[in-house]
Amino acid sequence: MKQIDESFGDTCQELVWTPQMIARFWNFESRRPQNFFTYQVGAALIHYFRRYLNSASRIVDYGAGPGFLVEDLIASGHQCAAIEFAPHAVRLLSTKLAGKPNFLGAYHIDEISAMNGRFDLAFVIEVVEHLYEKDLDTCLDAVRGLLARGGLLIVTTPNDEDRSQSFIMSPETGKVFHRWQHVRSWSAATLQHEICRRGFERVEIGETDLGASIKAVRRSFPWPVRLARASLKRLYRLLRPETAPHLYIVARKI
Repeated sequence: MKQIDESFGDTCQELVWTPQMIARFWNFESRRPQNFFTYQVGAALIHYFRRYLNSASRIVDYGAGPGFLVEDLIASGHQCAAIEFAPHAVRLLSTKLAGKPNFLGAYHIDEISAMNGRFDLAFVIEVVEHLYEKDLDTCLDAVRGLLARGGLLIVTTPNDEDRSQSFIMSPETGKVFHRWQHVRSWSAATLQHEICRRGFERVEIGETDLGASIKAVRRSFPWPVRLARASLKRLYRLLRPETAPHLYIVARKI
């Protein structure tokens, strides 16, 4: 985990998030769906990992948020369930996706023990950067339980993020916090270590830019704009090679 950048000085203290604060923050952000990662790149993500989806008959999205990835998976012909952390979020997902073909239901994390071993693939998309150590243990243990033996886990997270670049300060308390509630940063080495020490073996690990896909931002822009945007992003990356923004790991339950 990266610490606060020294340029902030010794007087800057980072906010410690409580469950109540996290719930309040994301309840507010849910009013702006366009800011959610899977709203922007859900279809691109499915296309990128399509080679792993073909053999997955039952998929679960752990930390599904407003359900954009679940929607995209269903639209692609996959059976998918959603797991969320707050009862009201589960109710919203159930209402939003009710009647959709291949929707396997929305569940609260307290309900998932009855579904152990039921899924072939689990997505944990842009979740682990939000979790302190205890919550990370809970998340990965829960996902492992949901998967059948040999089932696949796909995790994405910001790649080697310098969190300090996204800090803002509360004018009320003087404490700083990440704009999107990220509490830790991940490298390929740390992500692989944490996943594999919890009963998984690595299948693939890498970095990419999902935003450079023509399938990205399909909810926001028409096809010609997306084509131009993807072309420009790819050209920029060729001219200025740098670390890709998205880190991922595919791991198998052992």
